[in-house]
Amino acid sequence: MEKIVQQFRDIHPLMRKNEVWRNVDFTSLLTDDLVLSQGERQTADYHCQIPDLEAIRFVVENGYYHQQSAQLPNGVIVSALRKAGDADAYFSRCAPKPNPYLQCNADNYSDGLYLSIPANTHIEKPIQLQSVINAGHGLFLQVRNLVVVGPHSHVTIIHCDDSYDQAPSFSNNVTEIYLHEGASVEFYKMQNINNASGLLNHTYVAMEHDARFRSVAITLNGGHIRNHTEIRMLGEHCDVQAHGLYLNDQEQRVDNYVFVEHAFPNCVSRELFKGILDDTAQGSFNGHVLVSEGAIKTEAYQSNKNILLTDKAFINTKPFLEIYNDDVKCSHGSTIGQLDEQALFYIRSRGISERTAKTLLLYAFCDEVLQQIMLQPLREKLVDLVKKRLHGELTPCAECSLHCSSPCNGPEADFHIDPSKL
Repeated sequence: MEKIVQQFRDIHPLMRKNEVWRNVDFTSLLTDDLVLSQGERQTADYHCQIPDLEAIRFVVENGYYHQQSAQLPNGVIVSALRKAGDADAYFSRCAPKPNPYLQCNADNYSDGLYLSIPANTHIEKPIQLQSVINAGHGLFLQVRNLVVVGPHSHVTIIHCDDSYDQAPSFSNNVTEIYLHEGASVEFYKMQNINNASGLLNHTYVAMEHDARFRSVAITLNGGHIRNHTEIRMLGEHCDVQAHGLYLNDQEQRVDNYVFVEHAFPNCVSRELFKGILDDTAQGSFNGHVLVSEGAIKTEAYQSNKNILLTDKAFINTKPFLEIYNDDVKCSHGSTIGQLDEQALFYIRSRGISERTAKTLLLYAFCDEVLQQIMLQPLREKLVDLVKKRLHGELTPCAECSLHCSSPCNGPEADFHIDPSKL
């Protein structure tokens, strides 16, 4: 364990020379009391907390995959990644330029999920992968997941990162998704870990001709979370939609890096990331769209919008386009601001309290990303979680706009929101 932690610590000085990783520092989270997971199990089953969601569930608990009973179409393979014989063939295709953090995972990962879907297969129910930390003591985890989607097949994946106690942990996890010709994937990422924990989350996606990939990442809690996403379109007529929402307070930090490569003509990518930061929370968005020479008729749109609720909250945003031909439609932009005082005054003039008025405006800001979730039961659950997060039910009470639940002074806000009427 000491050797692996020291190897991870030694990476940091090297990565400071890389612009993408310059401000990422996990060394404070790599404490000496972290231990490697031995695959210990705390419970026989983790129940889904999403009402009306009929999902096929699999669990990676404390770094190890545990088989769940499930009825899947013929030809679909689900297993522990360590038992998958052809996994290595896809690793270099998803991430052709590995970084030292990724290499550390490749050399030392404990286990993970392997999902292989044959051609012309539509999995009706979403697949839910629950990555759970529940050991009662500090853990250092490295998990690797691989999803291979055959030609003209479709799957919806919900990937949840959860911690079930307040013990510190650090996870260096990798998820790789390979889409063959005409394949389609909806990928939803939900993150809600404790403030003593860190997560370095790599997602690598490679897409062949006419593939479709939609992702939405929702970050609700975590001491330090880094979402590093790389998407490569390796054929014509690919379509990518990558969206994210992050809500942070106290001393939390979240970093989002999204790299999208347009290597072939007639491909489309759209990115929308929004964040709300309170207290002394910090965040960053680094978006990089590469349009290679010859990738004509490319459409690429990139947007990052942020609200800072205090003078001490901080966000560093850097949308970036790198284009090597003229026949394209591309745009990028970012905004950083506070709540609109005129809108706040207008709502309060209708007899609504200041606390509820702020929550209404903040939710309306979040709703544009939440509406990108096509799976209705999941969207409804996340809408509920975001509402609770905005008035403090998911964290201890403090004097800030993201809290204000009991036992704070005054009644708890309770409202039904129709953003179209705001």
